[in-house]
This record gives sequence, structure tokens and C-alpha cells, in this order.
Amino acid sequence: MVSHRPAITQLKPDVVGRVFERDYTLWPEPAPGDGGDWLGWLDLPEMLADGKGLPTADHLSAFTDIDSVVVLGMGGSSLTSAVIADLCQSQGGTPAERRLSVLDTVNPRTIREFIETTDIENCYFIVASKSGSTTEPLALEALFREELRTRGFDASTRFTAITDPGTSLATRAEGGQFSHHVATPENVGGRFSALSAFGMYPATLCNMLGADMIQSATDMSAKCQLTSGLNPAHSLAEFMVNNAADGRDKLTVLTSESLTAFGMWLEQLVAESTGKSGGGLIPVAGEPSLDASSYGDDRQFVTVRLASDPPAEAPAPNAPRFDIRIANASEITGLFFQWELAVAIASVGLGVYPFDQPNVEAAKQFARQVLESDEQPDVDTVSLADAAQASCAEASPGRYVALCAFLPESDELTSAFSKLRAAISQSTGMATTFGYGPRYLHSTGQIHKGGSDSIIQLVIVQDDSDCDVAVPGADYTLAQLSRSQAVGDVMAMRQLGRRSLLAEVGQDAANDVREVAGLL
Repeated sequence: MVSHRPAITQLKPDVVGRVFERDYTLWPEPAPGDGGDWLGWLDLPEMLADGKGLPTADHLSAFTDIDSVVVLGMGGSSLTSAVIADLCQSQGGTPAERRLSVLDTVNPRTIREFIETTDIENCYFIVASKSGSTTEPLALEALFREELRTRGFDASTRFTAITDPGTSLATRAEGGQFSHHVATPENVGGRFSALSAFGMYPATLCNMLGADMIQSATDMSAKCQLTSGLNPAHSLAEFMVNNAADGRDKLTVLTSESLTAFGMWLEQLVAESTGKSGGGLIPVAGEPSLDASSYGDDRQFVTVRLASDPPAEAPAPNAPRFDIRIANASEITGLFFQWELAVAIASVGLGVYPFDQPNVEAAKQFARQVLESDEQPDVDTVSLADAAQASCAEASPGRYVALCAFLPESDELTSAFSKLRAAISQSTGMATTFGYGPRYLHSTGQIHKGGSDSIIQLVIVQDDSDCDVAVPGADYTLAQLSRSQAVGDVMAMRQLGRRSLLAEVGQDAANDVREVAGLL
């Protein structure tokens, strides 16, 4: 079931030095149009230390009532904020002046609930999009501008745009529609942008970015430039590549509870960077605890935890394992840099170009076709029970099941899907992944289409017509947008000859998922 993929080779001793010398001959040629300089992220730790390119939060001093900063973004533009928010707000860290949250969904139930339960008048919004044209954050921007307008506020004073210079979003910001435009480096790709303004500016507004976090980034950068002795990034890259060469392409990441969001950030980095040309490392994050017999021989494990957390148990005693421990929340910035460099180095051994995402656009194109068409696409839905049982019936060594839920995110629903994941793995030995849509489209969506064809994908939807939300200025609603993205992704997968099923659940999605888990 595995398509032709690049040969995996051992990493040479000079790989670290060549990366820092910007030697692009290390990697294969990129997809057409994706070449150029994409290694600007190597400079970000020193730029942070020098205070370059990172605005202060002074412009919020006039807003004494602002107690919450809300990031509207997708993928690399928002996941760093999610990690920092969860870690700092759960572990103490630098005292936060404002709460930091992320909205990276267009699920109408979720957005309606946010509007009904949040004091919008005390929120400050950040529209984060490298391209300046990302559909989801722009739709949310339109919604919240209208919410503020109806409350009598000048919305332009409550929004900052984070985007590259010259984008349509930047033009609007500089034209007065936003209070600020924070320009981002054009030579830093989204998934490598953790230490750019995408990750650091929201933390700055909430007083979470302390000197110790900046020091952690610069210290890790120095360690990762070592060409002799222990290099944290090289050691991690070597571990991943050597195990992938042995057929262990399921990179299973075990995190502390406070680092759960880091698993999502890591999924995006690994999947989009390595998942192409029929190969790559398949990141498995947030997986429930399984007994040893439920793991196949396609696994390698990396644990990431805080020093204060108990050590992770070895889920599969004979499987290779790499342990990473950070002393406290402030070391998250160093962890970001270690992984970014490790994945770039590992891509050398995996034989892939890590800075493009050639298959991401396919699902977007199909979603636009569905949204603009007057006719319903010929994509039939099945019950979740039938989809899950069909997936288990197709189990074979090396395959995995990707559960992709276009449903309102909640702890209860995530827990229900954990039970389903456990049931699938225990009955088949296959690894499972899980992601909410449309977030996963900006993350693991690349490896679903460009990586190994060993995937079995289940896209799960429900009828949202009873809670729909209109998008001001658009000719579609959030429910229509969400449904078109789900259907469009199934169409893109099937066009590539990959197994993808569209499954429907009822209004009590968590109960439906639990029932299916019980059936298996």
C-alpha cells in the first residue's frame, strides 16, 4: 500500500553546518514556484534577543478594559499561540496581563457559542495570515467586526493584522482598517514561524514573553550550531531518520497534559515538512494509552514533558524512544527551535524538500468548487459505524486511520474520539491520528495527500443548519463553508486514489462516537 518514495539516507556529519550556511543543495528541488530563501527562521532567536521586528504592547495601554487577546488564524499562524497560552496559563510562567486564546475553526456551533459566552467588548483581535488571504480568519474577522459595530465600537481600533508585507491584508491594515500592521519576514514559512511575530507578538500583548523565554531561544540556537559534541537538533533528526529507514514512519509523540497543544504544533511541522513524494514521517499525537500488543512495528516514540511531570511509561517496551524534557514553561521557545531545525535536518535524510506544501491547495480548490456550485457534489455519506468497520476490515501492517472531525471541538468529544482511536488500534494494530477540521487541512492535510498512501481517512460531519452563522459580506454561511471543506477534502483524496470516507453523525456527536467505539 506504500507508493514509491525517496530513498532514506544517513545524515552526514557536515549537515548542521551546511544548513546554517544556507546550502539548499542539501534537499531535492522544491515544487515549482516554491524555491527561494526559506531559512530566515534561523535568525529569529538573535532577532528576538536584539528586539528587532517585534512591536511592544504599548498601543494597548489606552484600553484598560481589554482583558482578552483572540488570535484568528490557521496552522502556523496560530498554533504557537495555542501552545504558549495553554502552557503559560496552566503552569504559571510569566504573569499574564490578558488572557490569550485562539479561534482556528469556522464551525458554526463553536463560533456561535463563543459570541454568546464572550464579552466581545473587552476583546482585542489579531488576524494572522502569512498570505493575507486565508479564508477562515478573514471570515471570522468580518464576523467580529460586525459584532463590535453593532455594539457601537470602532472595530478598526480593536484589530491588529499580522501578515507579510505587500499582502492584501497588509494593504488594508496600512489603509486604516486596523490599529496596527505587524510585518512578518517573507523568508520564514508558516510552520517555521514560531519565533516570529506570529508566535511572539500575541504572547507580548499578554505579557507572556519574558526575558527567560528569549534566552531559551538563543541558548538553544547556540547549542544547535555545534558541529561536535551533543547537538539537540541533530540528535533528534538522526533518531527520526534512522528509525524511518527501518520502516518506523509513525512518529508517535507523547506529551505532558500541559503540552497537549505542542503535539498539534508538532503535527503541522512534521506533516507539512516531510509528507510529500510518497514518504515522510506520520506524526501521531494525542493518542490514548494502549497496551503493548496494539502497537505495530511501524512506531518510533518521542516523549516531551516538563521536568515536574512524571516520566512517560514505555508504551511498547522494545520500540525506539527519544526523551525530551524542558525545565519550565519558559523553555518552550528553545523547544520550538530545536524541533524546527531537527525537522529541516531530518528532511535531508528523508530526501524531501521541507519548505513547500505542494498538495495543500488541492483540497482548497475542491472546497471552492463545492461552495460555488449550485449542485451538490456526488459524494455519498455513510454512518460512522459503517465507516469505522470498513476501515478496520482494510487493516494491514503499515496502514493508519486518520479521523478528521468537522465538529465543534470539546473535551467530551475529544475524549470520545480517544475511545474510538483506542478501539481501532486494539482491534487492528493500526495507528490512528485525530484532528478537527478545518485545522487539520492546514496541518496534516499535506501528508494525507502527499505522503504514504497507507492512509485510511474518515471525514466526520454533522448537520449544522440549525445553528448556522452568516458571514458579513460573503455569499456563504459558516455551515456551508465548513461542509464544503469537508467534502472538498474527500474529493481531493479520492482524486489521488486514496481511501477517504465521508461519515455523518447526529446532533449528539460524542455519544455517537462512543457507541461506535463500543461496537468495535
